[in-house]
Amino acid sequence: MAKLTERRALWGTLALGLAILLVLLVVDRYHPNTLPRLQQKNPRPLAPATVPLPNKLTLPTLTSVQVLDMSPERARELNRTIPFSDKFNTPAEKFRYAGSPVDREIAATCLTSAVLYEAGDDPIGQQAVAQVVLNRLRHPAFPKTICGVVFQGSERKTGCQFTFTCDGSFARIPSPASWKRARLVADRAIGGFVLKAVGTATHYHTDWVVPYWANSLDKVSKVHTHIFYRWRGWWGTPPAFSRQYQPGEVLDGRLMPFVGPATAASPGLLSLQKAEVKLTGADDLNASSMAPLAAPQNTRALLSDSASGTFIMQLDPEAYPGSYAIFALHLCRNSDPCLALGWSNLKNIPSSLPLRPAQMISAAFVYRKKREVDSAQWNCQVFRRPDPAQCRPGTE
Repeated sequence: MAKLTERRALWGTLALGLAILLVLLVVDRYHPNTLPRLQQKNPRPLAPATVPLPNKLTLPTLTSVQVLDMSPERARELNRTIPFSDKFNTPAEKFRYAGSPVDREIAATCLTSAVLYEAGDDPIGQQAVAQVVLNRLRHPAFPKTICGVVFQGSERKTGCQFTFTCDGSFARIPSPASWKRARLVADRAIGGFVLKAVGTATHYHTDWVVPYWANSLDKVSKVHTHIFYRWRGWWGTPPAFSRQYQPGEVLDGRLMPFVGPATAASPGLLSLQKAEVKLTGADDLNASSMAPLAAPQNTRALLSDSASGTFIMQLDPEAYPGSYAIFALHLCRNSDPCLALGWSNLKNIPSSLPLRPAQMISAAFVYRKKREVDSAQWNCQVFRRPDPAQCRPGTE
């Protein structure tokens, strides 16, 4: 009898334990804390996180260029205390230029000035500066031309985004050799080169200063003496850099000494546009202006026919070939249609207008404008160009 009672008690205990275990299993099956484990056992695709559309976000405001008042040593010490972002530094996409040869030359001139004046004669530093300029161009918060990005706010001493445009740096004329080296960096960037270390950075500063905004952005990398930052949140991610390049470059007049002609170096000239170019000494075009070259980058107009909108140019072979397009743009500013032809060999330059077909074929450079659409072509056997489409037929 005692054994029967003991056996019944054991079975009762087992039944109670099974009941409790069943209850626990049911609760565990539907308790929210168990969902991650269930998804691991039975994986199913998760819905993507909802990202606010760009037009529903408020654009970030441009940062002040002012810096904290401290010594370079103290600035370097403070910069070292700002940690780098722990988020992946995604490289920027290749820049894809879509514009005319004239716009490309103006854009390259602006970008050359930025990389040289901002980074000095440091090739890697120059590449980093060029990457920031192109990153900004593709971001909704900035202008959509290269010159527009470089010279944004330059009319104000405390508003310029790149300090060299408003701090008197143009008083320092770089050597032709350093300008050529910087120009190669600019051309390479416009052609699609990407400096991966910069990522999607839109801001930078040297390590011997501390801007007011340094703690409000994500610090992503350091290239030599420059520290690079991107905006926090969605605006610093690759999808935010979706804007396209827009034609219509405007060249700041302070850059004219680098593109010729020599008589165009007017410090007071603020912009070079199709409708508002004013270059000293270039409006009176006649045969009497046919003088020997006095200096490099001295491309000049020798003959003109205002009725037909035709101009004859003497090309300085030492100048950048792209500068011929900028000067032709100036010559044709009030003429449409317009035709500007240039020769670098004095013996081949026509002495009168109109031109014969054979003379036009021999031109080393041709610029055309019709209904405000312009084009430019070079003899690529004489002048190397980055794009074969810019070559005159038969000179590729």
